[in-house]
Amino acid sequence: MTAHRFDVSTPAQAMRHRLLARVQASHEHESQFLTVRRDAVPWQPLDAQSRMQPLAQTVIAMSSLVDLSRHARLPPPRGAYNLCEWVVLEGSATLVGQALACGDAARSPNDDMHAMRAGADGARLYLRCSRVDDPPAEVLRVSTLDDTDWDDFCPGVRIKALWEGGARRSVLVRMRAGASVKAHAHALEEECMMLAGEAFIGDTLLRSGEYQLAPQGSRHGEVSTDVGAVFFVHGSLDPAAYA
Repeated sequence: MTAHRFDVSTPAQAMRHRLLARVQASHEHESQFLTVRRDAVPWQPLDAQSRMQPLAQTVIAMSSLVDLSRHARLPPPRGAYNLCEWVVLEGSATLVGQALACGDAARSPNDDMHAMRAGADGARLYLRCSRVDDPPAEVLRVSTLDDTDWDDFCPGVRIKALWEGGARRSVLVRMRAGASVKAHAHALEEECMMLAGEAFIGDTLLRSGEYQLAPQGSRHGEVSTDVGAVFFVHGSLDPAAYA
């Protein structure tokens, strides 16, 4: 009779094998997303009073962080972009006479009439420039800090519209501590800029000041936060995708 040998591993070895397999699968899945950590990308000087940190560029848009010294003026971004979306991360700024405090967001046309100017303490801004079919003619200012004009998205999650154009939307998202959003697919590319707090997007922890780009056709795991989070999102945001 021929003797057969069986590979027998201890429970600890089996658990280690499963954990390593899960880590590898998670890494392979999360690597499809472009995640930019705080200060991971070198700053590029624009002039003596301003600098820019590129985050991502797609076919229709460019996202970046911008630092402005006190009262510095940021010229309109170059290119074929006709829409600018802003969030004040630090300091303060003015846009066509409208005061923007830390936590405020705005959308504006991209032209010489709508240049951003930093306040007395300077400003750090998130800026998304894009080319859209129907650009806005005026400035819209909204705040992430007040409790008005937020719409329920799912339990513990509320959104506030900044710009809408057909299948695309830009919104501010506020998640309570302990809230979650179901795993979902992306009909279009999705951009996320964490403004305050932190959240797990799938297996990736995104903290305040960090950015992620999910490509079209990708799928995010559950989004959850233990401490609460506020972030900017641009994408399709079709509620049916989250049902």
